[in-house]
Amino acid sequence: MEVRKVFLFLIFFLILYAYSFSSETINKVVAVVGDEFLTLYELDEICKPYFERFIRPELSIEEKEKIKDQIRKQILKGWIEESLLKIEAKKYGLTVSDEELGKFLTAELESIGGEEKLKEYLKKQGISYEEYKEKLRDRILKYKLVQIQVKGKVLVTEEELKKAYEEAIKTYDLSPKYWLSVLIINGDEKLASSVYQEVLQGKSFEEVYNSHFQNVQFIKEEVFKKDELTPEILEKLKSIAPGEVTPVIKRDENYYIIRLLKTEEGTPPSFEELREKLYQKLFELKAQTVLEKWIKDLEEKRYIKIYL
Repeated sequence: MEVRKVFLFLIFFLILYAYSFSSETINKVVAVVGDEFLTLYELDEICKPYFERFIRPELSIEEKEKIKDQIRKQILKGWIEESLLKIEAKKYGLTVSDEELGKFLTAELESIGGEEKLKEYLKKQGISYEEYKEKLRDRILKYKLVQIQVKGKVLVTEEELKKAYEEAIKTYDLSPKYWLSVLIINGDEKLASSVYQEVLQGKSFEEVYNSHFQNVQFIKEEVFKKDELTPEILEKLKSIAPGEVTPVIKRDENYYIIRLLKTEEGTPPSFEELREKLYQKLFELKAQTVLEKWIKDLEEKRYIKIYL
């Protein structure tokens, strides 16, 4: 009987120890920034999409752990920088308005080729559109704070801007492009005619889509290269000005109504058109060096503590 009691006690002790060890591991703090801290469990949750993307099933346990460790360190570095920026931004009373976010988002959509292409890209990366917008908000906040931190420490010269412009236009796609919004009506000629009349009477594509979403698809502000469009569509586009719509175009079983938003003849933008974007890019590259030094200084002052 006594032996049985001792045996049960040992089992209970081992289970309790294992649970405590597991709990301690999961709740292990891997980094502290000011009053903010991050546990190993939280870090692994952030890293999970990257684990799934980069760790192949056929790898050995050692190889998997090595990749996990590399991902953790990279993500942790980003978390530390982001936490510092938020703390410092709060100190300076910096915020990002919805209007500012919208302006930057519009520029991003134009550079990537429209909202649909961006969402398709984000889906492959395992990131939602809302998450992307929040990350963009953080980038804007970082840009504002960096301007304060590196004021007078970062200089972008005219010569550097011109050199960057020459490099940028080397890879510029010279094929003509069309910015279009498209309504696609699924196989109903009568509905297509009705929708076209609604558009002519002043309804926006979005309003039409919301009224007929079960039978109409809506492509909003997509960029198409000339060779991505059929000769028939190109011919219709040539006969209208930006802002106008084509008549109904039948292709296969569907009907298309297209609004031409703008065209680009394939000539690269001028230096002045790209100047602001080039300046921001060069500024951010140089500022990153200053920012990393600032973070290192804070780490040395024990404002940042890393336990990973």
